[in-house]
Amino acid sequence: MTIRRASPILLAGLLAATALQAQDWRGKGRVDGWVKDPSGKPVADAKVELKREKGGGTSTSTNKKGYWAIMGLRGGTWNVDIAAPGFEARQISVSVSEVGRIPSMEIQLQPAAAPAPAAPQAGAAAPEAGAGPEIIAAIELGNKLLAEKKYAEARAEYEKALAAVPDNTAILGGIAQTYNGEGNKAKAIEVIRRITELDPADTPHRVLLANLLLEQGKLEEGKTILEALPPGSITDSSVYQNLGILFMNKNKGEEARAYLTKAIELDPADPYGYYYRGIALVQAKKSAEAKADLKKFLELKPDAPEAAEVREILQALK
Repeated sequence: MTIRRASPILLAGLLAATALQAQDWRGKGRVDGWVKDPSGKPVADAKVELKREKGGGTSTSTNKKGYWAIMGLRGGTWNVDIAAPGFEARQISVSVSEVGRIPSMEIQLQPAAAPAPAAPQAGAAAPEAGAGPEIIAAIELGNKLLAEKKYAEARAEYEKALAAVPDNTAILGGIAQTYNGEGNKAKAIEVIRRITELDPADTPHRVLLANLLLEQGKLEEGKTILEALPPGSITDSSVYQNLGILFMNKNKGEEARAYLTKAIELDPADPYGYYYRGIALVQAKKSAEAKADLKKFLELKPDAPEAAEVREILQALK
């Protein structure tokens, strides 16, 4: 359920400046990144589409290493759609600068929903006799339509199955994905709330709910959900990295650094925890701590696309 490392509001480059107005989308900006599955394996041939909020757009595909890059972009906010067969589509946004390199994105795609008609939970209505095959067929068709980004049609099939097992959280999860795919965050949140009410022990959906709430600017509610999670329930450092970036974009520096520190504690070998915390510390004008983190980043990933930018920042901090 993680969304690493491309949260819907991404960190703008340190050297960002006001973009010049123009009639088209072409400029001097650049965006790049990797698309991976939850295990970290690259997703080849994923389609990456960029659309500027003020009009214009372009697209590309990932190579066999899951890498993509698009250059010649006008500064400003761009919507990014990522799709690959067999995976849940992702929709994020990024602020492009024409005078400063923004961090390369690491986008994780989740497998397309493949819920099985589990036995009804306590208190749920049992399916009628002979309904099993119909439920299975509806779910399988819903999964196919979801992979094809036919969200309304997929939702209609999931709802057919849900009528027989109304409290089935796997089917509800598929419905939430259709709303998310359409960009209807409010409805996605509504459905995920229901999932977490039905199954309070469902940590992935609770984390996802917190992320969506934070992205919607509901910081206190999102933090409350996270703080209520059992100790040790978050095992993926990218969850904390995403949260740190979200809080950085909300100008909540202390919260950002706290979550990025948790990410580092969870996975001290991941260079990007140090990178993002270093950027946050630069913003907070804590030069000594920032230098330590950025040097650690270069130690762990000296050939990173961000390496040249980091060296420039370190030089400026001297």
